[in-house]
Amino acid sequence: MRLILYIGHHKVGSTALQAFLAQNTVALLQRGILYPPVESLGFSHFLAKCARGRDEVEFDHVNIREPHSALAYRMMADATQRQVPKQFTKLPGTPQMLNALRNQVEQIQPETVVLASEAFSNFGEAAPSQIDRLLKAFPSADIQIYCALRRPDEYMISWHGQRIKVGEPVFPLRDVGMAPYTNNIHFNYDRALWPWITRAPDAKISVRSYDDILATGGSIEDFAHETGLDLLRETLPAGRHNKSLAIATFEIVRRANHELSAPDARHLRDYLLWHTGDLDLIPNRDIELFGPTHRAEIVERFVPIHRQLSEFVGKEEFFPGIEKIRDVKPIPEVDAVADTLRKLDPQAIGNPNAAQFLENLKDEYLT
Repeated sequence: MRLILYIGHHKVGSTALQAFLAQNTVALLQRGILYPPVESLGFSHFLAKCARGRDEVEFDHVNIREPHSALAYRMMADATQRQVPKQFTKLPGTPQMLNALRNQVEQIQPETVVLASEAFSNFGEAAPSQIDRLLKAFPSADIQIYCALRRPDEYMISWHGQRIKVGEPVFPLRDVGMAPYTNNIHFNYDRALWPWITRAPDAKISVRSYDDILATGGSIEDFAHETGLDLLRETLPAGRHNKSLAIATFEIVRRANHELSAPDARHLRDYLLWHTGDLDLIPNRDIELFGPTHRAEIVERFVPIHRQLSEFVGKEEFFPGIEKIRDVKPIPEVDAVADTLRKLDPQAIGNPNAAQFLENLKDEYLT
């Protein structure tokens, strides 16, 4: 039996892959590929699809789409002071989850088991013993580890936007907001990858850059290509499950998360997430969030990490043109914010507190 572990990284298309695997569990199982649930809601959904003999069963819960993130966060909570994210609800303990995986393997006897979670990338730094614990549940499996990585400046912007989108209080990247990312797996990619490699010395390792993934067609297509799994034949598309904020709205939402009540800030976030597509905002690729000093720091600090990655995969440069990180985008973030505020109608928000907040920002940026 093969065990294929998708260990992340974050913000490289993992949600799209997980949604696809969850959407097509029946079709994939018929080909010997098991994307296993780990708790009661996931099992109920899995049984409903099997009973109907097809995959057209809707789901809208993260436990179903990302069962192995539920497992990963529970395992980290066992070994650290970290809490399981609140969106993963009513989870059993880790022993029950691991036993559920073992039982499925024993009863179904699949050719391949796929465990997919970007949260696995945290194990190497936060709880390396949990790598051993997970692999121990599959003692005789042939293992393949797939890891996707994104150029660090692009990654930090995407992860920063994700944190803003979910309401976390952060600071601008052009100021002190970069610091929380540069001393952990969000910058030190070796801490995410090497502990898996050393603890699974016989595993086949696929380390892919985000640009290569996009060139192959996306996260699903690249995963299928690298693993050789028959994923794409007669399967259903999963749609988009992790819509991103436009970078031109980052600072507006970031300020709202600090200055508005949680419900009002959420209302504004949702509006800007879903109702700015027709405003002709400045494109993401043109907005500068770091500034030249921070960009130079990223390059200087990332060079040894990049060298190690390049040597491991046998490429001259894992991220081609790494020095391009120094290149400053043409439009400063503050100018992009001003442009966005000119185009926003506060009264269209439908929330008086959020509308007044926008009016105040307009006074600050436009006068």
